[in-house]
Parts: sequence; structure tokens; C-alpha cells
Amino acid sequence: ARLEDSPKPAAPLLVDSVISGLKQLAVRSGMGPSHWNSDVGRPYYGGRIELAPYKKGQTAAFNYPSILVPRELAHRFPLDMYVDPVFQTSDAAQQIRMRGFTLFPRLQHKTTLLLIFSGQPLSGLWTGLRQWLDVVGEDFKELPNTQVFKLHCEEGWFNRRTHQLTKFQLRRQVDESEIWSTFVYRGAWKWEYEYALHLYNKDLPVVLLLDAVGYIRWHAVGLPTDEATQIFRSLAKRLAHEKRNFT
Repeated sequence: ARLEDSPKPAAPLLVDSVISGLKQLAVRSGMGPSHWNSDVGRPYYGGRIELAPYKKGQTAAFNYPSILVPRELAHRFPLDMYVDPVFQTSDAAQQIRMRGFTLFPRLQHKTTLLLIFSGQPLSGLWTGLRQWLDVVGEDFKELPNTQVFKLHCEEGWFNRRTHQLTKFQLRRQVDESEIWSTFVYRGAWKWEYEYALHLYNKDLPVVLLLDAVGYIRWHAVGLPTDEATQIFRSLAKRLAHEKRNFT
């Protein structure tokens, strides 16, 4: 199958794109808060951990560490972040399975590769996520006690309010085996989510490596590079064999 024959990604709505552009204009004019700016890397860990640098307009992976972030410095996945499964049905008896739930409990007891996408051209199931999974996905799945999740997150208010349409589009794109591991976030957009989950550039995919208690121990924003994927493989193997410590 050819990539151009694949289903089109669930792109953000035009209204949300216009609002996003106005926010960026406000930042450049000094009238908006700095966290509206999606074109910058954010400081993390008080500068104690070196992260791959970012240059304006860069699409290759950036903001990733070369080590596992120690748990005492790592961000925990938000406890109150509700997501919906891509699964949809008109069967009334099955509709309870469509209800949202907090993702954090499902991140327990396994090493998790979480890929976050917005539906933008480079941040879609068949673009940025596919590139990462083609390079690291199979090796990661062969590690002991691991799981792979995909999460659609888009800042735009209208996009989140039309999440049913997003779910419908995504449902047509994912394999049957992935309908319970592909999720859509439709709740309020919180700055603490954006910061902890590295959602500051919606044009690019986010890759998170979480330990068995839901802490983000490695992260990258952008498309895979040889260096980023080599580091990921090495650290994912180390994390999967890390002694379990649930304190």
C-alpha cells in the first residue's frame, strides 16, 4: 500500500488554525504570554539535563535527553487527563465502552511508548507517528512488559468540541487491533499538560517513554533522526529492565 492511498489525517479545523495564528501574532508583538509560542523549546529540569537543541523551523527531533531522566526530576503523566477510545458503536449495549477515562491508571506496571499527534501534516498517524514506529516500534514491542499507545491532542477549542468527528476519522485509519490503544483528548487545554507532555509545537509529533509508574523518563519532539532513535532504543531497553520501584 502506498502512503498517498492512506486515509487523510484528522486535520485541525480552519477556525482553530486562524485562532492559533492570531495567538502567535500576539506573542510576536509582545501582547501574548510566552507559553503561546509554539516555535520555541522550553527550559526543563532547571538546566540540569542537556537537551537536543532547537532551531527555528526545525522538524527533526529536538528537546530530547541522552539519558533517562531520573524519576525525582521527571514529570508524572497528569492524573486527571481523561481520554476517549477511538472505538465507536451504535449498539446501545456497547456504548458504555465508549466513555472517557483517565489514562494514568493504564500507564501502570508497564513501560509505555506514548506517541502524541495533532493531525497536522507532519503530526499524523501516517506521517510522523508512522516514521517513528517504522524505526523503533518492533524493537520496543519485543522488550519485556511494554505497550504502545497513541494519543490525539489538539489545542483548538473547536477541534476538541468536534471530537466525535475526529474519532470517526481516526477509527477508519487504525487497525482493528489498535482501537483500544488509540485515544482522543477532548478536555480543557491546560498549560501543565502542555508543559509536562511537550505539546508546545502542534506541527510535530511527540514521543514519550514512560516508566511503570507513569513518569516520563525520555521525550522528543519532531521527526525521527538516527541519533534520536539510537538513544531511544538504548534507553528503552534500559528502562524495560529497570528494577521496579513503585514508591
